[in-house]
Amino acid sequence: MPGLSQGVGALQGVVIDAVDDFDRFVSVVGARLRRVLIAHHGVEVGNDATDEALAYAWEHWGRVQVMDNPAGYLYRVASSSARRHRRWRRTVDLPFERTRPDEPSDPGLHTALATLTPPQRVCVVLVHVYDWTYDQTAEVTGYSVAAVTNHVHRGLRGLRRALGEPS
Repeated sequence: MPGLSQGVGALQGVVIDAVDDFDRFVSVVGARLRRVLIAHHGVEVGNDATDEALAYAWEHWGRVQVMDNPAGYLYRVASSSARRHRRWRRTVDLPFERTRPDEPSDPGLHTALATLTPPQRVCVVLVHVYDWTYDQTAEVTGYSVAAVTNHVHRGLRGLRRALGEPS
């Protein structure tokens, strides 16, 4: 049946295109999503939540790929899956990484970041460590730009207080 084999070949082409589209999506959005979730929930929970959100995205790829803000949607999906970890009040284990090796780092900064509220920590890390704009941070987290501004301002004030610097 030549018609059947042609139809199967066309279907395989569609599946390969979907896989390629998803791979591109994961390389761009997945990396950004992982940074946000690690900043919010810590290394272990952030990585698990990212993986679960990306698995969800693959399962619902037809719907996710046409969304206006798929990263923001997946951030909320991942945050929902991370609730079970927060229920036990685990401490947040943040990665110790330097994105700017030319700048000295305060040894207490890592500990001080863990004392911030999750929204403050996420906004401060994305804006001041990863150099995201307030608009980019708002888009992924689902906060308004004004809320991002407030979280960054309050987070920096909290860091200064925790590090014993004048406000």
